[in-house]
Amino acid sequence: IKKSAQNNGLLCYPMSGTIDGKLGDHVLLAPPFVISNNELDELVHKLSVTIDQVI
Repeated sequence: IKKSAQNNGLLCYPMSGTIDGKLGDHVLLAPPFVISNNELDELVHKLSVTIDQVI
């Protein structure tokens, strides 16, 4: 996910082990505190495209 996200212009921190410390996956996003609705829409779109490409 990280490499595909970077190719789509999105920086993220992929992690694992969220259910019991071993199973499960999550992606951490850290947008700025001040973000416009358009920028947030762009972030969500890029994440959606990234997930579709990987899965």
